[in-house]
Amino acid sequence: MQQKQKNMSRRQFLNSAVVATAAGAAAAVAIAPEAQAKIAAPPLPELLTPAYRPRRQDAPVSLLDDIQSRGTLRVGMTLQFEPQMYRDESGEPAGYDVELLKLMAADLGTGVELDIQDQEFDGLIPALLAGKVDLISVGLVGRPGGRLETMWFSTPYVPYQQVVIVPADSTVADVAELNASGKKITALTGSTAAGLAARIFPEAELVELQQQPALLEVASGRADGGIVEAYLAVPFVEENPTAKILNPEEPFSLEFGSYALPRGDLDWLMWVNGWLRYRKGQGVLQALYDQIIGPSLGDTPVYKEIPAY
Repeated sequence: MQQKQKNMSRRQFLNSAVVATAAGAAAAVAIAPEAQAKIAAPPLPELLTPAYRPRRQDAPVSLLDDIQSRGTLRVGMTLQFEPQMYRDESGEPAGYDVELLKLMAADLGTGVELDIQDQEFDGLIPALLAGKVDLISVGLVGRPGGRLETMWFSTPYVPYQQVVIVPADSTVADVAELNASGKKITALTGSTAAGLAARIFPEAELVELQQQPALLEVASGRADGGIVEAYLAVPFVEENPTAKILNPEEPFSLEFGSYALPRGDLDWLMWVNGWLRYRKGQGVLQALYDQIIGPSLGDTPVYKEIPAY
């Protein structure tokens, strides 16, 4: 009888803990109805704040220490990809990545401010390698053959479904038809889309440009197709009826974007990954994604889930 009472008490305790956790998570993901309203994420527990973080006396200095000491989180971004990251009508940084980084800066400690360094896409990696920024936030994919050997990558924070856009009057019915001599394919310079185009269209001519010119080459008919993320393609073809998404019901490539960090700084990598898991667990990333990026995808059947790992 005593054993049964103990078991019942244990079950009651566990059930109450689950209810409390669920209630906390629900509170964390509540968002205001206005577009791009800030997520009301709860503060970090006191024991997770920098003042309580123990360090060995012989531990090497980490960027984590530098950031908290200098009071700024320096982030390399390209503010040209609305709604993920861009400048609003007043010229201020806005978008999914920006809201996440504001929260990250706040969680790094009292007084830490976000310093966004807006650069062209192809200048981001050199800036990180030169120590000019603490991380890159542009949804880089940590692919082998260059990036993985150069930088460390966090766990993913944003999903990317790639699509192909073609001129509206194009007779191409399948992606495979673009892999032919004489065909011209555009993609953002140095991007995952460019790497994908090189792999699946080896017979075609790949033209790497900045994002908007790459899209306009297709809309003007000067290129036969272009690879781009769905969240950029959907609003572009709505505003430019001379272009269309090829087989929008069949997005053909799924990738996950991560933060890029300097190699060798384990403390900084572990903090960023721990922070991502903490905020993912509360549902904050998914709520922000659904609110800010979700509407730009319309009814396009793409993957919209923030990975839990």
